[in-house]
Amino acid sequence: MSPLDRLVDADDVIVADLLAATLELVAELGGWMSPHACLVARDGQLSLHCDSDDPGPLIRLPRATMVRIGRVTWSDSDERLSVLDIPDDLTADEVELLMLQVALHNQSGKVAWLARTHPVLDPSLPPAVTEAVRWFRPSFRTRRPTVPSVLWSTRAFRLPPGGSTEPEPMALPIVDLLNHHPGGATGTLTDDAFTVDVNRPFGTTECALDYGLERDAIGMAVVYGFADAASPVAHSAPLEIDVPGVGAVRVAAVGRSPTGRLLPPVVRERDGVIEVSHLTFRAGGSVALPQAVPAAVVDAVAERNLALLAELRQRALGAPGSPGAAVLAGAAARQAEVISAR
Repeated sequence: MSPLDRLVDADDVIVADLLAATLELVAELGGWMSPHACLVARDGQLSLHCDSDDPGPLIRLPRATMVRIGRVTWSDSDERLSVLDIPDDLTADEVELLMLQVALHNQSGKVAWLARTHPVLDPSLPPAVTEAVRWFRPSFRTRRPTVPSVLWSTRAFRLPPGGSTEPEPMALPIVDLLNHHPGGATGTLTDDAFTVDVNRPFGTTECALDYGLERDAIGMAVVYGFADAASPVAHSAPLEIDVPGVGAVRVAAVGRSPTGRLLPPVVRERDGVIEVSHLTFRAGGSVALPQAVPAAVVDAVAERNLALLAELRQRALGAPGSPGAAVLAGAAARQAEVISAR
């Protein structure tokens, strides 16, 4: 038995070989994965497990293993990943890791699965559900991206390559097997490597990564394609309402930096309307707004959001043949739970 066999547990022999080959190349380039860790593949779904209680290092990926995936040109196929062009500035190691990633995702059926299940792509998602999601995300399905672009948007990391300060999409082999949990690990980028510590928030041996940016359940659904049942935040939909004793209130739902970081809310009055840049509810009941904003505003915004979420969930549950609708129904339920706990 090869030492790598203990680090891979797959129900498909080709997937097992591809994962083992990736681990071997990462090790040749100076990378490292905990000997207690295991790459798991079941029914096309990939994850990373660790049976050690030690919260120490899980993975170390040198910069040489990071693939500048945003520079690759892809076909528009809804069935398989197919590379049309690889730029000359990718190293031989990057190209080899790229080809392993492509083969792994194709053998796992990722492209066809994503095209069928992701809310942005699901061809069976009813227009009524699309309309309801746009109450929260107005740009939802206003254009159809290619399936490869969606796949890499859910797996790539925006990091600066070696010798640069400008971030770009980077594929991180092995690390991209880590599923999301808001209580998961946070990766650390140094001059020479990207490292992740052991973190097992699911109550099992599975390790997780916090994908960051404080997205709420609906945000995670429309970006990553799954319902985050542990999301600790809920961002208000853009809306305008009349609040008794206060007057007109408008929530713009705009409040992030160019890098996506959530900013402190801004409140101002304009032409007799109280304008709130964004309003975020958090599990446990906290809402980050200036004390001068009446509690009645928070309550009114919460109630309008709950009504919109109830309608979204009802429409999504009314489309049992749509995998994307099922994801959105779960996301709406979690969003409502967070707001209701205010």
